Amino acid sequence: MAKRKKIHDNKKINERLEKEGTPPWDPSTAALEARVASLEREINKLPSGTGLLHTDEAWNGIEYKQAENETVYPRAISPAQIVFGTDRPDSFLSGFGARGSNRAASIDMVVGRMASAQEGDGPKLGDDGTVQVDNSFAADAARIYISQLTNIDKDFHISPGASGVMKGRSGIGIKADGVRIIGREGVKIVTGRMRGVKFGGKNGETNSLGGKLARSPTIELLAGNNAGTREILGGLFNAPEKMEELQGIAKGASTRKAIKDLGDIIDEMWSQLFFFSIFQNIFNANIGATLSAIPGGQAAGAVTSLCSTGITNWTTNPLFQTRTNKNVWEANYLSRMGTWFIESRNVFAT
Repeated sequence: MAKRKKIHDNKKINERLEKEGTPPWDPSTAALEARVASLEREINKLPSGTGLLHTDEAWNGIEYKQAENETVYPRAISPAQIVFGTDRPDSFLSGFGARGSNRAASIDMVVGRMASAQEGDGPKLGDDGTVQVDNSFAADAARIYISQLTNIDKDFHISPGASGVMKGRSGIGIKADGVRIIGREGVKIVTGRMRGVKFGGKNGETNSLGGKLARSPTIELLAGNNAGTREILGGLFNAPEKMEELQGIAKGASTRKAIKDLGDIIDEMWSQLFFFSIFQNIFNANIGATLSAIPGGQAAGAVTSLCSTGITNWTTNPLFQTRTNKNVWEANYLSRMGTWFIESRNVFAT
């Protein structure tokens, strides 16, 4: 009987696969399924450097210029980074970190370095297709910057506003094209010391340097980063007036009470003018009838005296009281020292 010839020699196949660096041939069902799945992945594999489906994208050549004391995660060429170091808003020469401060620790979370640099104004790629850049609070796409010691207003070029420029304090800056703060059950923006907490001495909580905190530090809403003045044109013969762009916002309860009290003053004036018109009508009617019936006008004198007394008691004297009420109203609601001053002393907006 003739010897059957092997159609597949597994030994030779495995030797050839080993030379090619391919796993050995395994005829089992599980191995075949794994092999088919591997081949499917190879066939359906996305092109490299496209970024599709969250795969690695092509590097744009922008590399962060890392300082010696900085730790960059994940790497200096990543489009999204967290940098641990010291206060550095710009180059190696900027911030309290450049002065060697050991109290200026910082965390900088940034995405899209130099993203908004205009064509022709941005960094130029070198011959190797790369360029090193510093921090740019103006051109980087978005960041959250946290520093133990910094000049936060200067770093982000914020208008001094009502409270002035903060220097040499801890600070957090958040900047992006759009910033949203969302609280499903409320949002609070709070300034000043914590309530009921004694820490840092007899005056309670202090600032990051141990300094005393103001009782009610300001909250400012600077639309357009503008806190200057502008001219308001008057009428034909009126000189232009200057208006402050940044103003204290109106407080609801005080404004409501101010309008109500002003309404009471207007009611007083209406009442006084009403009584004046009544007495004036009585006087006019009687003086006309008397003068026509009695030569000499003795009765007219009596009517005149009655109307004069009525006008004095019901119009002239109350008008003086109304004037006093109006002055008190101004002092209460329109004066900064007033109890019900309608403009907030601590919250400002443009």
